[in-house]
Amino acid sequence: MLRLGIVGCGRVTTMFHLRAIKETGELSSFAVMDRNESNMYRVKKMCGAERCYSSFHQLLMDAEVDALVINTPPEFHEGMVLDALKAGKHVLCEKPLATSVEGGLRIKEESEKSGLTVMTVHNYSFTPCLGEIESQIRSGILGDIQKICIKFETNLRNYGAKTDFRLKKEFGIVEDVLPHILSCTHKIAGGSVRVLDGDPAKRSFRVVDNLNLIMETDKGVEIDSFMSWTKVIPTFKMSFKGTCGSITTDLIRMPFGYKIEIGGERKEVFGKKGLKVYLDLLRFRHPGFVNQYSHFRKVIMKNETPRFTMDDEITMIKMMQNALHYLTRNNGLG
Repeated sequence: MLRLGIVGCGRVTTMFHLRAIKETGELSSFAVMDRNESNMYRVKKMCGAERCYSSFHQLLMDAEVDALVINTPPEFHEGMVLDALKAGKHVLCEKPLATSVEGGLRIKEESEKSGLTVMTVHNYSFTPCLGEIESQIRSGILGDIQKICIKFETNLRNYGAKTDFRLKKEFGIVEDVLPHILSCTHKIAGGSVRVLDGDPAKRSFRVVDNLNLIMETDKGVEIDSFMSWTKVIPTFKMSFKGTCGSITTDLIRMPFGYKIEIGGERKEVFGKKGLKVYLDLLRFRHPGFVNQYSHFRKVIMKNETPRFTMDDEITMIKMMQNALHYLTRNNGLG
């Protein structure tokens, strides 16, 4: 049993991580840490952790903790990941892994030096239907992929975050949502992208909360993405369009299925459906989180290779930075 130390007892931990850790059956929430002791004790009780800490460095000194799960605001990720590696801990860190390419390179250097596993939480990239879609596309059934259309919509007010780091930056939505989009297109469209256009809007918050971002990858695939923090019902719609057909899905609402159209013929493909799947989604039991944790354990045990290498992570950080620079420069903020 791999013993985890969970850093940060906020909403993402209680809504998603604790359930996924428990459902793997291969990991334990051994220790929890938060500077807010009320949150710390609440989460300790929720997951049955044996130990709790209000100091990150005290947690690092716990020799019985095998790996850390870092669920803190992005500004703390790089420093915490580096400290964890130096303390001999494997790391699973919420996205983005770092807020700069230089930070990503420092983490890569330390992970290679230590031989320890570092992974970023790209939970939607572990959605079962996405793996099937990637296999279909690799088979050539869609021909050459030309365009991927994406809508990632959620409601930030309903989410009930414990911290407001998303609202401290004009384009915090990029840091929050773009890693999801890049991690789910990386294997199909290519890693490097350039920004072609960006259309930001402020509808409910003092910062940008809706954004249409159009990018092009090094493979010539256009990614037309729309991100929103103000929609009532969460969605993560993806449409992969090739020269011979298309595949569409919703990674949030349809995690085990997709629709495929070839030569005017349409069909639906479902690996699993029914009342239990529907109820699990209502309870925020998305299969991507469980699959991510199982993969994390297998990588540590040397039973699988990482879905994303450190070079992949650095490429995604670079593209996030490119998007921020483009939006800042073209919206009078540079």
